[in-house]
Amino acid sequence: MAWQRLTPELEAVLAEMAAVPAAQRMGAIDGVMVKSLQLHSDQRGFFVEQLKRGDRDDQGRPFLPPHPFAQMSRSLAFARGGNPPELIKAFHWHRRQWDYWDMVGGDARIVLVDLRPDSSTRGRIQVLMAGERAPKVVAIPPLVAHGYQLLSLRDLILCYYVTEPYDPESPDEGRIPYDDPRIGFDWKVENI
Repeated sequence: MAWQRLTPELEAVLAEMAAVPAAQRMGAIDGVMVKSLQLHSDQRGFFVEQLKRGDRDDQGRPFLPPHPFAQMSRSLAFARGGNPPELIKAFHWHRRQWDYWDMVGGDARIVLVDLRPDSSTRGRIQVLMAGERAPKVVAIPPLVAHGYQLLSLRDLILCYYVTEPYDPESPDEGRIPYDDPRIGFDWKVENI
C-alpha cells in the first residue's frame, strides 16, 4: 500500500512537538468528540445504539457529520499476552476522512495527536480508554493521527465507520511510527 507522505506543514508540526515534552502537550483535542454508549441489558444479554441521526456527544454537540458515512469496517487485533499487553497499532492519519471508532470487544487505550497546522490544539495528545469496560464511540477528525494499544489479554475488535470510501489507487492514509520521538508518547503501562 502506498501511504501518503508527510507534507512540509505536517513535518513542521512534528518538529514543533519535539521541542515540548509530551506530558506538557496532553489534553483534549479540538474537534475530537466522544459519545459514551448506554447498554440496555437483561438476563439474555444487551443492546446498544452505536450511531443514529440526531446523536449528541458527551458535551451535547451534534455527533454525526453533515455528510453520510461512506464505509463501515471491522478490524481484529490479536492479543499477544504479556503484562502489560504489547500490541500497539499507531499512528495513522487522513487528509479528508473522519473515523468513528467503537471498540466492541476487548479494551484499548486510544492515543490521538493533533497534526493540523491551523488547529488551536496543534501538537496536543489526547488519551482515551475504550472498549467493553468503557463503551463509547470516538469521532476522529482529519489530520488527527490515531492509534491504540491493547489493554486486555483478549483480542480487540474495532468497528469503525468512515466518511470517505477506501480508494486503493489513491489512499487517504498516512503513517507515523508509534514511537516517533517527535511525538514522544510513552506507551508504558504503569503498574502499582
